[in-house]
Amino acid sequence: MKKKIAIITPFLANGGLEKVAIVGAQELSNYFDVTLIVMDTFHIDYQYDGKMIDLKVSLISRNIFKRLFNIVKSVFKLRKLKKQQCFDLIISHGELANLPNVFSGGKNNILAIHENRFAAVKDAQGKFVNKIIRYIYSSKNIFKMVTVSEGIRKSFIEKLNLNVSNITTIYNPNDVGEFKQLATEKLNKFSSVFNFDVLLTSGRLTLAKGQWFLLRIFKDLKINNSDIKLVILGDGEFKEKLIQLSNDLGLKTYSCWSSDEFNDNYDVYFMGFVSNPFKYVAQSKLFIMTSLWEGFGNTIVEAMACGTPVISTACKSGPSEIINPVLENANEIEEPVYDGFGVLMPIFTKEFVSADVDLDEQEELWIKTLEKLLSDNEVLQNYSRKGIKRAGDFQVKPIVTEWKLLIDSALRLSCS
Repeated sequence: MKKKIAIITPFLANGGLEKVAIVGAQELSNYFDVTLIVMDTFHIDYQYDGKMIDLKVSLISRNIFKRLFNIVKSVFKLRKLKKQQCFDLIISHGELANLPNVFSGGKNNILAIHENRFAAVKDAQGKFVNKIIRYIYSSKNIFKMVTVSEGIRKSFIEKLNLNVSNITTIYNPNDVGEFKQLATEKLNKFSSVFNFDVLLTSGRLTLAKGQWFLLRIFKDLKINNSDIKLVILGDGEFKEKLIQLSNDLGLKTYSCWSSDEFNDNYDVYFMGFVSNPFKYVAQSKLFIMTSLWEGFGNTIVEAMACGTPVISTACKSGPSEIINPVLENANEIEEPVYDGFGVLMPIFTKEFVSADVDLDEQEELWIKTLEKLLSDNEVLQNYSRKGIKRAGDFQVKPIVTEWKLLIDSALRLSCS
C-alpha cells in the first residue's frame, strides 16, 4: 500500500511556488498516495487532475489582521484534516502554507522555503512576519526544511542558527520539454510587436521584482535604440504604480487592463498574467530580471529553455546560482559578469523610484551593458546556446528523484 503524502500550496494561481507544488504532486503520485491541499482555489491558473482538497480559506488579502485571522482559521481546518486523513508525511510550500502546517501540529512535516525572507526589504509587516518566521522555522515538529536555492539555505542557517543537517537545498523542477513545445505556439494578434527587438520581463508586479528600474532604464535605452519594445508579463499589487510610472516617463504605454486598442505603436506593453508566457519569451531579443531579491528564479530557467539570452541582477540567492554557479559572493559584484550562462549585474540598492529622479550609476551601467548586448548578435546567440544547455540541469525527473529520496528517509525515520 502506498504511503499517504499531503502537499500543501496556498493557491493554484499567481506564481512559480504554486506551479512547483503542483508539478511535485503530479510526479510524486507515481510513488505515493498524494493529496494536494489548497488553502483557497479563488482562481486557477494551473490545473491539477489528482486528488485535491480545498480548505476554502482566503489568504489573498495583504491586510495583516485579516490574513492573520485566516491563517488561524486554516490552522484549525488543517488540524482537523490531519486527524481525519492520517497522512504519513506532509509537505508545505511557502510561508502561507508553512505557518498553518507547523501550528496545526504533527512531527511529520517538511517545509519548502521559496523566499529569501532575510534578504527582503523590511516594511512594518515584513519585520513582524520575520519574528514569526524565526519561531516557526525553529519549531521541533519539523522533520526537514527544503530551500529552493543555496543562498536561502545559507541565509537561514546564519540568521536562525540552524543545524545544517536539518536544512537542505532542492532546486525547482522545470519541464523543459513542455516549455519548448509551448514556445512554438503562434502569437496571433501580438505577432507584429515581435517584429521589433523586444526586451521582456516576466513575474509578479511587486516590490521584490523591481520592474520600475527596467522602465527607467528602458526610457534612456530608447534614445539610441528607437525601435525596441518592452513587454512586461505578470500581474500584482504594483501594476497601477508601474503603469503610471511608464506614462510619467513619457513612454507610450499599452495596458491589458484598460480599453486601449492593441497595435505595435506602443513603447511598453503590460500584458498581465498569460497562461503561455513561453511563446512571447521565445520571440524576444533579451529576457531581463531586475529583482531586488529572489528565491530561485523560475523565469530565468524558462527563458533559457526557450533559447532567449538572460541578463539579471545578482540577487543573494537564485539567479546567480543559475547563471553563474561558480561565482563566489555574486551579490557583491560591482561590474557586469559576462562569463556565465547569461549576464549578471550588480543588485539595485533603492526601493521604488519615481520618474523625476535622475538615473543613478547602477541604472547607467545597465544602459551601457544592454546597448552592448543589443549591438552584438553573435554574443546573444552564444548566450542562447549556453542557456539552453543550462536549462537542462533543472529537468523534472532528477529533481523529483531528490524529493523521493528525502521523503523515503523521512518515512523510514517515522517508522523507527
